[in-house]
Order: sequence, then structure tokens, then C-alpha cells
Amino acid sequence: MKLKMIINPVSGQHSAHTIKDSVIQRLKQRYGLNDADIFYTNKENRGLETSFFENCDSLVVAGGDGTLHYAVNTVKRLGIDIPLAYLPTGTVNDFGNSLKLPRTCDAFCSMLENGLTQKIDIGLAGEEYFHYLVAGGAMNSLSYTTNQTLKNVMGDKAYYLSAVPRLAKLLSGTRIQIECDGLQEDHEALLYLITNSPIVGGIKGMVPNAKMDDGHLHVLVIKKNSLLSTLQLLLEIRNRTHLNHPDVLYFKTRRLIIKQYGEDIANVGIDGEIHSSSQFEINVIPQGLTVMVSSDSYAA
Repeated sequence: MKLKMIINPVSGQHSAHTIKDSVIQRLKQRYGLNDADIFYTNKENRGLETSFFENCDSLVVAGGDGTLHYAVNTVKRLGIDIPLAYLPTGTVNDFGNSLKLPRTCDAFCSMLENGLTQKIDIGLAGEEYFHYLVAGGAMNSLSYTTNQTLKNVMGDKAYYLSAVPRLAKLLSGTRIQIECDGLQEDHEALLYLITNSPIVGGIKGMVPNAKMDDGHLHVLVIKKNSLLSTLQLLLEIRNRTHLNHPDVLYFKTRRLIIKQYGEDIANVGIDGEIHSSSQFEINVIPQGLTVMVSSDSYAA
């Protein structure tokens, strides 16, 4: 098997860097990976072209969800159809946790050896592919305004720490309009999610009915309400009973148009990457990506 690799050299805590280094050394020994087969994502490196993927059977991606987003958009843009083996080394790793992907060197290399793959759905927002999430609203701004150093040191607890001084702003609401299946609805939203993952923001069961391969986008909107009602809703989210809460709109679809108004239009995240467009047409691409999975996640 001939491998190529895309790595985010700064993603994750110290232990993640150790695991990445161990995986690189193992792949060099086992599969003849060389330095020319490794692409590091940074501002100095230009985008990849087709020549990088010549004689490539599988692509190993090591980093957070943003790194995987870059890899997915690269292969889709170039029309390359090869399995992706993802080593999650970011702060939260929603996608990796949803698929129960291994996070140690031994388990990851065993996954490569076994060669099990699964086809999953991806989405297309405008001209940008996403492997698991489009999110907006004031609460979504936490995902990209939290200090990276703080995240590397504290992990997902950094998001909660960053939220405290900005609580009033986060609960202010954002006006959105949703067009879907002939319907048009307006809402004041604290947060909206368009996803195929049950885990979002490190919260298991945030979108409990979402599946990676059911051919649908799952849409969850948390509406603005009183502080007391919002606190009650947060408790229900923890207990995974929130889909029936009156401040929650949930449905699944294959296509929708969403518009976001006001100063928060720059708060739209696609797989955690910032975008400033105020409107997106979003479509699902059923089984649009092939990923390697472990035997445990395959059985699940």
C-alpha cells in the first residue's frame, strides 16, 4: 500500500504531537513513507495538486477537524477517490469520536493494516465541501475565538472558560431564515447546526438522531429565549432529551438554503473554518467520502 500524508504540525496537545511523530516513523518503516510524501499545512505551503497523489492508494490525515476539512476539499476538488485514514489530534475531534476512530499509534496502524472502509455522507455548502458540520449564530463564535494556546493546554475546557465573560453576547441571538422543501421560516437563533454527526462541540448526543451514512443533513436550531429557559434547555441537552424542547427546531433534509443576518454573518463555521458569507445553499452528497475505520467502529 502506497501512502501519502497531510499533517497539521501544531494541532493538539503535547501527547498528540508525540503520537503523530510515532505514526510517521511507523509508516516510514512499514510502508516506505518518505518526506516527499508528507504535506504540512501552514501558511507557507501552497495548495496540493494532482501530482502529489500519483501512485497513492490511501491518504493519511493527522490533525483536527480543520485539517480533515482541508484534505476533503483537496481530494474532491481534484476528483481523487481514495480512502482517507484520519488520525484525530485536535482539541475536540467530533468527527473522529463519532466514528470511534483510534487515537493511539498502535491502534491507528492496526486500522491501516486491516483496511476496513466505510462510505459516509458529506455536504456541499456553496462550493465548499464539509465532512460533518456547518454552524452559525453567536454561540458558534466560541469555536474560533478561543485562544489556540489555551486550547492546547486545557483541551475542550478552554471553550467554557472563554464563554464566561461573553455570556450576554452569546445569548443575544442571531436572525436566520431557513428555506427547505417549499417552506420558509424565520427564527432568532442562539445556534444552528447542519450536520451528519451526533457529536458536536464535544457534546455526545447533541444531534442524537444524526447518522454519518443515512443520506440526509440533520438540522438543529436553538432558539433565543429567556436565560432561565436556555439554562433548562442546556440541562436537557446534557440528558439528550432536548429535541422536544419548544426552543429547539430539528429536522432532516437533503437540501436547504440558510441566511444569517446582522453582525454575526462572519460567524458561520464550516467544519470549524470561518466564513463570511451570509447565505448558503447546502446539499448532501450521499456516500461522498470513503474513510478507513477500525473493526470496533465498523461493527457499530
